[in-house]
Amino acid sequence: IGYHHVRIFSDSLQAVSDSLYYSSKDSVFRLFYNPVAWGSGNYQITGDTMYVYTKNKKAYRLYVFENGLAINKVGKKLYNQLKGTTINGFFKGGEIDYIRAKGNAESIYYVADEKKAFTGVNKAHADIIDMRFETKYDSAGKPAGRELNRVILRNDAEGTMYPFKHVVFDDMILRGFKWQEDRRPKSKQELFEDVKRKQDRSEEHTSE
Repeated sequence: IGYHHVRIFSDSLQAVSDSLYYSSKDSVFRLFYNPVAWGSGNYQITGDTMYVYTKNKKAYRLYVFENGLAINKVGKKLYNQLKGTTINGFFKGGEIDYIRAKGNAESIYYVADEKKAFTGVNKAHADIIDMRFETKYDSAGKPAGRELNRVILRNDAEGTMYPFKHVVFDDMILRGFKWQEDRRPKSKQELFEDVKRKQDRSEEHTSE
């Protein structure tokens, strides 16, 4: 059990919250009061309460209760977003593989062509929205993390595609959006950094 200013660091997942409960019986971290988790490749997930399921000391599933919001930064002021009453995220090899938002789900995601140039933005809502990711490769053909591959809308789905040149980027954010990279522990040593100073920095740079 941990109280106040909880911070977690591993190579594949980092998280912060006010308090935490962990049991070796089920290997689940339960994070309470404004938890934030980050995964490889500029992924951030927030919500009211969060469970992180681990196996062999690595996260394989993340479940968010109430006000779930997943954000993936893909460029300067460009963020893929997925919101729902609950969010289920699944990891593969320590990297995000699949995310499902359920309950008044909303999404904003940037569409790119074969040359990775953005062509538009899709804004949608449905009862359930799934985002599936695939491995991306660098110029040398080596794996370089994972990127959004497909978005699936289920039940009462409706969406609008905006041409990229007509997009007002400041309007492309979902309710509750807050990019909190400054709160992210980036090393084991940073776990012991002064919490107040880190929080002050976060409040000054909540968005870019």
